[in-house]
Amino acid sequence: MKLDIISIIKNIGESIEFEMTDKLEVLDSGIGTVSFTGPVTLKGTATSFNHMIQVKGEAQIRYKTVCDRCGENLERHLTVSINENIVERNEQDQDAAMEDEDRFTYKGHFIELDSIVVDAILLNLPMQHLCSENCEGLCPACGNRLNGLHCDCSEDQDIDPRLESLKSYFKK
Repeated sequence: MKLDIISIIKNIGESIEFEMTDKLEVLDSGIGTVSFTGPVTLKGTATSFNHMIQVKGEAQIRYKTVCDRCGENLERHLTVSINENIVERNEQDQDAAMEDEDRFTYKGHFIELDSIVVDAILLNLPMQHLCSENCEGLCPACGNRLNGLHCDCSEDQDIDPRLESLKSYFKK
């Protein structure tokens, strides 16, 4: 996603509105894999300041993942707010910019918005994806989904004899 800022770059306080759509691939969020089912839509405003562009907007995506308890496939919608200050990178700052990964930079007349959008998505993904709040998960014995089903497995089935004495600590 490239944003052309040539019309505002020299005029401090000038703004442009933009709307763009682009496709993102699979993200590994560190807590699970997320694949996008459609394009990412980004709407916002870019405002020029002294050697800085402020980008404010909203990104919307649809993604697929699995329930963290039962493994059922899920499709979700996510809307994230974006508010970033992107500073101009010059030749003297090039080494410092590479060391400072917490800020976004631009050079020339375009701003690359991909990394900004991906960061916003990763920061706004839920820590746990559930098919429902009362998802019962999987049977620890047979691995079948327990949501709305009765499992015929016995709770006492195949207990390691070394751990048998721990059973008395749990009340039924």
